[in-house]
Amino acid sequence: MAPYRPIYLTRSDGKLEILSKSRKKESNAPTADQLDSRPDAKGNTDYFKELELGDAKEVDWRRKLGGMLIREIGGQEHPGSNYILAALPENYRLYERVKSGPVSEVTDAYLYGHPQGRKKRYRSPGDFFPHLLWLATDDNGDPDNCSCKLCAPDDLQVFKEPDRTKPPEPVQKEQPPIKKEAIPPKPSAIGTRPMVIVPSRSHSEDKGISVTKPPASKPPSATLPPTVARQAGPPPATPTLLAPAKCFEQDQDSQWNKYLFRPGELAWFNRGNAWGLSVILKRTLERELQDPSKDRAKYLVQPLSNPLQQKSTKIIESEDGLRPWLAWSPPLPTHSGLANTPGLTYSTIDWKGVTSGHYGQGDAEVDGSIFAAKAVDDSLTLFHPLTNNTVTTGERTYNGIYLGGEKIWTGEPIRLRVGSGQDIMVVHSIVERLKPGSTSISSATVLLVGDIYKFSTLSLQPGDQPPDNRHLPLRLRQDMECRNRVTIRIKRTMSFWKLAQAQARLPVTDIKGRWYESSALLPILKGADAFSQDLTRGEIGDAGQWMNARGDCNIVSGVPPKAGTRVVDRLDAFGKSIPP
Repeated sequence: MAPYRPIYLTRSDGKLEILSKSRKKESNAPTADQLDSRPDAKGNTDYFKELELGDAKEVDWRRKLGGMLIREIGGQEHPGSNYILAALPENYRLYERVKSGPVSEVTDAYLYGHPQGRKKRYRSPGDFFPHLLWLATDDNGDPDNCSCKLCAPDDLQVFKEPDRTKPPEPVQKEQPPIKKEAIPPKPSAIGTRPMVIVPSRSHSEDKGISVTKPPASKPPSATLPPTVARQAGPPPATPTLLAPAKCFEQDQDSQWNKYLFRPGELAWFNRGNAWGLSVILKRTLERELQDPSKDRAKYLVQPLSNPLQQKSTKIIESEDGLRPWLAWSPPLPTHSGLANTPGLTYSTIDWKGVTSGHYGQGDAEVDGSIFAAKAVDDSLTLFHPLTNNTVTTGERTYNGIYLGGEKIWTGEPIRLRVGSGQDIMVVHSIVERLKPGSTSISSATVLLVGDIYKFSTLSLQPGDQPPDNRHLPLRLRQDMECRNRVTIRIKRTMSFWKLAQAQARLPVTDIKGRWYESSALLPILKGADAFSQDLTRGEIGDAGQWMNARGDCNIVSGVPPKAGTRVVDRLDAFGKSIPP
């Protein structure tokens, strides 16, 4: 394993003491009662203890925070190295809560030191990271620029995307006011002089060097073909290198076995007696009660409806209560007058007439969600602008795209309409190509640039090992390892992703949607029992075969898929189907 290089943070807002509401000083730490480790009458204990520098859990926190920080602001001068915070920020202290009884013991860690007092504590490195990033990058030290859940508890709603560079002027003029924010960190929190130091070899051997952000990736060459690169010559022998994640949420979505669903996405949710349609607002991880070493994803969703009967938000306790939008096809409207009238859209329907019974009997809330979801499926929104080369190449690049109901980042795989049906592309760039002489986004073409891979399976011979796919995204590699563990043991076959073409350029009409891990999604779609039976037979197929494609619900027979409606802001894609 590569050695860990220490990162020294040169600023902290941590407080050992704070003033209470009664203007008395109090320790910014667990109370004396909470620190009391004596058991109760039944022999149970529930207390906090401070973790010293070098404790295994304390080291784990610093390693995770150092890795996330270096991915966010730099570190290319030491490729292949691991990173660790030399220490937690000054006056921040990590405490472990120990709950034990005659049978079991449960421990959780909490980070104290936030200037708002002991009740404002962080439960995980992921919770604390946005605050750490603010400490490391905000030149002004303005707490209003911090977007962690303690400093900005109201900023955790979706739709406003962080952009780290100033957006192009024409796009900026067209954007409406943004009401909701997706995830940390805020753009204003990213300074130009990160306040951290990484030693070149060790703190005793070299002077520290300032960490700087990696240079922006080069824009796509103007000499590339304007449309689908599958018409080009043979691909290069090596795949395109993956760029590091450019924001915290992108990093979270790139990790294995963390979240299936993303803020701003359209998803089916379990209403109890039926399934409904919703948008993901927030998500968080909670410890599993049965197994405290594991985390469980929890979501807040906003059900869709018609403009006259908007619904309140719902909490979904586990991912079993959700399905990807493309996992199922929307049903026909329940009102015969809506079902038998072609060409209707959410914005053209007389919803007052529907709720008054002029379109027959039915459920207006359900029909509102169906038409709203179809409108969202037709939309596309680019976010997180990276480069603006409209003068030289006529192109702008972005870090992500809402394509229909799904959220797609650069650096991750997507499913394709072209090829075998199982082909995927690892996206390396999202390009907006403007028409010559025009700055209007309504006439622009959106292309996804990346490497195309084909799914290949081989019979296993003695001594064979699966091909090296280390250049692929983590989720793609881990899923393949899970699938191969099953097929190698039972069927003596192994599979891998074979590069078919590098730097292909595909229009959005050639994209089916997000790629999902078969090992994670199939147990939900097929059911745990059916999936277990498949495993005993050595059969673990492609989850994509159980999924629709973006645009399928709006396709007219005989008419090829359309690129869809360009929407500047994600909130506008949902319109009046959700509360303002």
